[in-house]
Amino acid sequence: MKFWNLIRILMVILVLLGFSSPVFAEGMTREQGDAILKELKQIRKELEEIKKQTLTAPRRGPARRPVSAKVPTEGDPVLGDAKAPLTLVEFTDYQCPFCRKFFANTLSKIKEKYIDTGKVRLVLKDLPLGFHAKARPAARAAHCAGEQGKFWDMHDALFAGGGRLDRQDFVRYAEKIGIEDFPFQECLESDRFNKELDQDVADAGKASINGTPGFVLGKTTDNEIEGTLISGAQPFASFDREIQKLLTN
Repeated sequence: MKFWNLIRILMVILVLLGFSSPVFAEGMTREQGDAILKELKQIRKELEEIKKQTLTAPRRGPARRPVSAKVPTEGDPVLGDAKAPLTLVEFTDYQCPFCRKFFANTLSKIKEKYIDTGKVRLVLKDLPLGFHAKARPAARAAHCAGEQGKFWDMHDALFAGGGRLDRQDFVRYAEKIGIEDFPFQECLESDRFNKELDQDVADAGKASINGTPGFVLGKTTDNEIEGTLISGAQPFASFDREIQKLLTN
């Protein structure tokens, strides 16, 4: 509020305090009293106008969430035919229970109907959430397994392990899926995948994905996908519907 409006309010208070009846305060002329009354009427008029504007002003609703996004895919792990017409990009966190739910309930159905039949390829990007201390080491374990051609085997083992994501669990999974121990453990100690993980997190931010699992489904292009945002561990029917839309367009 402007300075002079504050002065006007103070004048009103003084007038109200100074008058208990229609008789003017001692020492005040009728002209001064009339001027003050005129000022009061003007202030009342302005207050009524402000109230009117407030009541009629359109209310702003919540900010609309984006429905599409663009994400790079070059260099990320791919499951399925690289030339499949559609690409589903998943941002995942191995410690996230909702990601585990998607893996257990939905991914196998997408794989059977669309990935194995060459219609969709899955591109995986990591989004280890800050409050999941084991998510980043687990993502590193998957990429270290990938150095021996076992990325997706480790991906499946990490999710199938029921949330057991300590160092000894990584070693146990690696042994079970036939990964050579020494180079795998040497990789776990290194930081050579930090850059890739940080880039995935940055890509998620640019796509307005801040929770896991998060997905982008779109037409396959060489190094970038632009498509529909899908949030959360949606049932297979939701993915099925969106995939069918794109396949028939």
